[in-house]
Order: sequence, then C-alpha cells, then structure tokens
Amino acid sequence: MTESLPKQNNNPLTAPFRFIEEQATVGVQLIGQVCLLFVKTLWYILRLDLDWRETFRQAYMIGWKSFWVVLITAIFTGFAMSLQISRELVGFGADTAIGGVVSLALIREIGPITAGVMVAGRVGSSIAAELTTMMVTEQIDALKVMRVDPVRFLVVPRYAAALVMIPTLSTYAMFVGLLAGIIIAKSAANLPPETFLDSVRQTILDRDFAVHYLKSAINATIIIFFSCAIGLNTRGGAEDVGIATTRAIVWTMTAIFIFNFIVTSLTYAPR
Repeated sequence: MTESLPKQNNNPLTAPFRFIEEQATVGVQLIGQVCLLFVKTLWYILRLDLDWRETFRQAYMIGWKSFWVVLITAIFTGFAMSLQISRELVGFGADTAIGGVVSLALIREIGPITAGVMVAGRVGSSIAAELTTMMVTEQIDALKVMRVDPVRFLVVPRYAAALVMIPTLSTYAMFVGLLAGIIIAKSAANLPPETFLDSVRQTILDRDFAVHYLKSAINATIIIFFSCAIGLNTRGGAEDVGIATTRAIVWTMTAIFIFNFIVTSLTYAPR
C-alpha cells in the first residue's frame, strides 16, 4: 500500500504568513551569501589579485553603456524637482534659496539614487542573468574543474569596476540635474543663473559631497554583490534565469532605498 502524501495547506488565512516566512527565509540566505561573497572579494582586491583587462571591460559595460540612460533620467528628474521647488519657494518669496535646495537634494539624494537605480536595472539584471545562465549550463562547474575561482574570475573585476564607475555616474547625474535645475529656475522663476549658483555655494558643505560618494560606494556594493550572489546560487532551467533576474532587481533596488535612508539618518546634522 502506497503512503499517502501530506495534504497541502491552502488556507487563504495563512497564505500571507507563509509568504512572509518564505521571503524571510530567502532574505536571510541571500544576506549570508552576500556577506561571504563580499569578504572573499575584498580579500582579492586588497591583494590586487584581479584581472585588469576584464576590469576595464566591465568598467566600459557598467559606465559608458549606462551613460545615456543616466543622462535622460537625470535631466528630467532635475527638471521636475526644480520646477516643483521653484514654484513653491516663489510662492513663499524665497526664490533666492532655489539653488541651495535643489543642489542639496541632488547631491545628497537624487544623484546617488538616480545612478544607483538605473545601473541596478540595466547592469544588475544583466549580471544576474549572465551568471545564472553560466550556472544552468554548468560553465561555473567547468571553471572549478580547471581550478579557476569563480569569485576571482567573475565577481572581483565587476566590483572593482563598479567602485569607480558608479560614483562617477552619480557625480555625472548630479551635475546634469544641476544644469537642468538652472534652466528651469530661469524659465519658471526668472532666477538668474548667478543667483542660483550663489545660493548653491552658500548651502553646500564638504560633508554633503562625502555623503554623496558614501552612498554611491554603497550602491555599487549592493548592485554587484546581490546580483552576483543570486546568479551564483541559482540552479535549474531556463525559467530560473528569469526568476533570478527579477529577484536581483527587486532585492538590489529595495536594498538601495533602505541603505539610502540609513545613511541619511546617520549623517544628518543641523546646518
């Protein structure tokens, strides 16, 4: 007599709790994989044990190929934000503060977030799909057979390139957004560029740039390690490639916004 299989619990009242439990389990496993991958990658980088040619290739893939999408996003983000701020401050008679408010938002928040989200969507998903495909087709196993460490061969060059290119893209997004802000402030509030820039100089401090680059480095770390950890720990078939890609985008973008808030709360200080 065959043993009967246990009945699956399909109670709709417990479905939300099962979903939360499943996602919590996946999250804990993923965070553990990310931490282990980060430690191993950092060890290689501190020893300067990396493939420089592959690093430059990845810098081109991460940086230059994200140039236009970051440009378009930064322009229209700067347009929208400056238009809203200009109209509100003009209503309060504080039009001379437009430049300071716009630049502060761009440097501390919008610049890192814009570059981070765009690179996460374009590069993070690509990395997860590529590494998952290599796992599914057993190319990673072939590397191990040839005594090649997949972390050194695949992860280290990507992280080294991202640490340079993502802060560069964030700075680029910041300046593009600032230029867009100057244009909108002139057209919407009739604010001269000289007045706008004078407000920027009076408002922005060195610590604001420090926060900007700290967030950019954290975003680079999140994008590369979450994408690589998901890609290197996914097995199955073609369907799993799509699942891994979606999971990489969701987790990287969620982590970017969470750490953005944490850094903002820890670095805030009255002016």
